[in-house]
This record gives sequence, structure tokens and C-alpha cells, in this order.
Amino acid sequence: MNTFSLSDRDARRLERVITDLSIIVGMDHSEIFDFLRFGVEKELEELKVDYHWEKFRIKIQKKLKKSSS
Repeated sequence: MNTFSLSDRDARRLERVITDLSIIVGMDHSEIFDFLRFGVEKELEELKVDYHWEKFRIKIQKKLKKSSS
């Protein structure tokens, strides 16, 4: 929550996104969290503007799949 300056509600949403991504791409939660901390600044800024969590998840999923290939 503090890492991304999120409200409680948004922190729970981010946890759900991380859980979903973990299932989809087969990575550990901590690996995805580290990736989010250092690899998705642009996507986080877009999320702050449009608040579209599904679009955010899809973009991160694509990046994770690309980085694992």
C-alpha cells in the first residue's frame, strides 16, 4: 500500500490483480510485486488517470508474459 501510495480500497484491488496475474502467468506474488515496483511506472500513471483496473491488469499481464519468454 505504501509502496504505491494507494488507499486501502485500491491496495485490495492491487492484491486481487497480483493474485490473478500469479494464476495466469505462473509467477509468485512477490515476483509480480517486485516487477510492479520497478517495471510499470507508465501503467501506474495511466491507472491514476483512468482508474481502469482491468486494462491495467491486461497490460501488466502482457508485459509479464513478454519478460518470461
